Amino acid sequence: MERFWNTWRLASVALLSLVFFACGSDTDSSSDEEDIEEEEIVLGEVPDGYLFFRDDDSGHLKYIPFMGSIADSGFTLVDSEAVDLNMGLDCYHPEVSPDGKWVAFSTSYENSGAVSELYVKRIGGTRRPKKLDVASAAIPRWRVLPNGDTVIVYVDDTRVLPSKNIEGDDSEVQRRYEIWKTKGTWMVPFKGGSFGKPKKIASGTFNGGVSDDLTFMVNGAALLMGRHIVYAKDGSVESTHDSIWFDRDQTCNASLSKDGTNRTLFLDMSGAQGIEFAGENYRPHHRILVVDEYGTLIDAVPSPDTSAYDHTEWVGFEDYVVGTLQIGEMTHAKIVLVNMRDSSIVNLVNGGEYWHPNLWVKQ
Repeated sequence: MERFWNTWRLASVALLSLVFFACGSDTDSSSDEEDIEEEEIVLGEVPDGYLFFRDDDSGHLKYIPFMGSIADSGFTLVDSEAVDLNMGLDCYHPEVSPDGKWVAFSTSYENSGAVSELYVKRIGGTRRPKKLDVASAAIPRWRVLPNGDTVIVYVDDTRVLPSKNIEGDDSEVQRRYEIWKTKGTWMVPFKGGSFGKPKKIASGTFNGGVSDDLTFMVNGAALLMGRHIVYAKDGSVESTHDSIWFDRDQTCNASLSKDGTNRTLFLDMSGAQGIEFAGENYRPHHRILVVDEYGTLIDAVPSPDTSAYDHTEWVGFEDYVVGTLQIGEMTHAKIVLVNMRDSSIVNLVNGGEYWHPNLWVKQ
């Protein structure tokens, strides 16, 4: 079996990343194209994968490059030293680009209600992160459109839709829903190290993800909802249909699959529908629940008895999910890899306060 871990290459990539970042300058006079070409030569081949996450104690992003396959029975990242990206920013929701060369992140998070900035950083590159010049942008998600264009989908507001768990007054629910619809989901092209022109693709903030063909999108905070979109031949929107799922119970951490199946995973607060599907009582965040594109529950994967899931996201490779485990006083002390096919769990990183893991795997 091919050796899944190459210590020398891991240390080399990490060391280069630290050196490049330390030498970075806010006043680099070279062009984007020259800078990218130079970095491509020095950095060389992209590793087999990256694990990015937020260190909540520092607010920095950290990452671990790795070699080998996550499907290997011996795969582990436990105790591997992470590269610390101190960019002078409070960083959330990192996501690696499809080619493994860039990481996008925002300065605010789901349900914060704060204005957020969106940045893209060349992994291991010398230059400062590039900021998207808009009023507010959060929770970036990379997508490759059917025409081959690479885009970043984001939302312009981080507030949530009320569920019946947190709002009992129907008039207040309706008022907040109307406000939610005035906000938007956007996409912006990213090519050659530069942003294109942002385009609004939907009213409402679909922070759970958007399909590559833009016909399906998901909101997962706190109301779980899917939207189906039909386009006319000229590209205009012919019709939209919103469906509210999970009996309007409170949910979070929705993540739309990246394999074209339009499955959505999410966490809940022990809602009646989830308990009925699981066939037993469980505590909040003790199941990763999955629905199909019509909101029908199709899976419920349990967490270890002494812990609960948080920050769960599809990996984009087979049926793997990455997430954190809440242990003790609700600390997010572990990052784990979950195999949704057999409910097995592999510990990846231990011993800190970790948020928003993103596991990128070379395809």
